[in-house]
Formats: sequence, structure tokens, C-alpha cells
Amino acid sequence: MKHNTRSIGSILESVLRDINADDPVAKKRIINEWQKIMDPRISKVCHPVNFTENNVLILEAISESWKNELINLKPIIMKTLKSKFNQLKIKDIKIL
Repeated sequence: MKHNTRSIGSILESVLRDINADDPVAKKRIINEWQKIMDPRISKVCHPVNFTENNVLILEAISESWKNELINLKPIIMKTLKSKFNQLKIKDIKIL
């Protein structure tokens, strides 16, 4: 008999995804692991603050000029997040 072994983390992630309880987990990972998740050129100039109840990600830019630039980079940020957190439905990004 052959056994398919999986890590407890992958099993937990699968179960959470199946019951739609992964949003808080994914949101926490985005906030805590921003430097690992995002392209370094973006992660150096902003950081996540929080998510609103409506699934809007709040980012804080390091300056007003970077805020303006990040507004133009929103599609790239969204694409990166969707590729890594497919199950999380981020509606928008607000940049402070």
C-alpha cells in the first residue's frame, strides 16, 4: 500500500480554503511577509497597514511621490497578490 504524505501545513491550508476560512490567514501572511511576497522594488517603498472589512488592502508609502507612483503600480501589486493568494478576493488597494 502506498501512502501519499503531505505536510500538516499543506493539509491545514487545504482545509481552510475548502471552508472559506483562509481569508484571515492569507491577510495576516500578506501583512507579516510583505518583504518576501512583493517585488523588492515595491516592498522597499511601501508596507501593508491593514485590510478593510470590504477587502481593500491599505498600503502606506514612504513619501508622497512614491504614493503617486504606487497608484500606477496597483495592477502589478494586485497581479502579484492574486498569483500567490488566489483564494483571497482583494477588491482594491488604497495607498496612504
